[in-house]
Amino acid sequence: MSNVRRAVLGVAAALLLACPTSAGAALNGPAGNAFYTPPNPLPAGSPGDVIWARTAPSISTSANAYKILYRSTGVTGNAIAVSGTVLVPTAPWTGGGTRPLTAYASGTQGWADSCAPSRAMDTNQFDEGFAVTNMLAKGWAVVVTDYPGLGTPGDHQYNVGISEGHAVLDSLRAATRLPETGLSSTTKMAIEGYSQGGGAAGWAAQQKTSYAPSLNLLGAALGGTPANLQAVKNNIDGSAFFAFLAGTAIGFRAAYPSLNVNQYLTLYGQLAISTLNNLCQLPALALYAFHHLTEYTINNVDPTTQPAFAAALNANNLGTTKPAVPVLQYHGAIDEVIPYAVEQTLHNQWCALGAKSQLVPWVGEHVTTQLIAQTDVVNWIANRFAGQTAPSNC
Repeated sequence: MSNVRRAVLGVAAALLLACPTSAGAALNGPAGNAFYTPPNPLPAGSPGDVIWARTAPSISTSANAYKILYRSTGVTGNAIAVSGTVLVPTAPWTGGGTRPLTAYASGTQGWADSCAPSRAMDTNQFDEGFAVTNMLAKGWAVVVTDYPGLGTPGDHQYNVGISEGHAVLDSLRAATRLPETGLSSTTKMAIEGYSQGGGAAGWAAQQKTSYAPSLNLLGAALGGTPANLQAVKNNIDGSAFFAFLAGTAIGFRAAYPSLNVNQYLTLYGQLAISTLNNLCQLPALALYAFHHLTEYTINNVDPTTQPAFAAALNANNLGTTKPAVPVLQYHGAIDEVIPYAVEQTLHNQWCALGAKSQLVPWVGEHVTTQLIAQTDVVNWIANRFAGQTAPSNC
């Protein structure tokens, strides 16, 4: 072999080691929180490609867990890195065909990187683990995205449906591209999400045709869905849940720098946002309960009524595109965070577009509805995997 050829091969090998790609996504991700800092620039690839991965603590003794960092797409079409977790039951799949895969889109965890589901799972502190283990008990693999900016550098793009939907769809792609999962691109897939996750699941269902047409997605179950951000704002401004509204300002500031959200905030408002950005859900709710948006703004202006901000909110409201798959919508009739009417309106909009949607009201408020609906949600997904015709009350 010539010296020139040896040199070329050596350089090629070095590049492969420096830029891991999905094709050989080995479990070589950095240890500790360095895992969440992506290479700069990102390695070449496609949405859903695994940048790197590593084994992780599992929330179930009956499943292996893998932490992943994968490529996704921001609101402007820019490539971004998103973290997440894939869990695969250790028992062989006996249901015929290949093991199904579900994406779980979590509800609000908070805004600090430490709140990311994958980080919370490391210490068994993920508060929606019950929903994940319910699906693992069916023998399905589950992938849980952390969403853009939660865990990874930058601010959490909270309630920005466009990028959250991309992150959910790309988490499904990533799970099938990690060799250790034994999954493939033809694997049967479904999505479950509640609250913030309901919005993300709804967006994924709407985006599937244009963004991820090859995914074998069979249905999406979403509940407590913040389908119209202005309607949710009007309900929680001044309430015990004001932190969700302030957190949405963080999300849109991160996803849409051109909005210059800080231009609307007083120094007190900027301090409040900075403080919230370092909190998880429960302390945030306690600290900001019963505050009003205009307490933090210059001349008490409501930024959401300003043309550019309103346009960004409208662009991230659900209901203008027909979901590519059947959907189950479940919502508490006395939901105090996101009014039932918000889900009902979304249902009507989707029905008018020709969607197959089943809307089910529950006698519960925001938190209890997710818990009591779990059995029906999992059964609905199981029926999609079994090939049964999805019910609709459009």
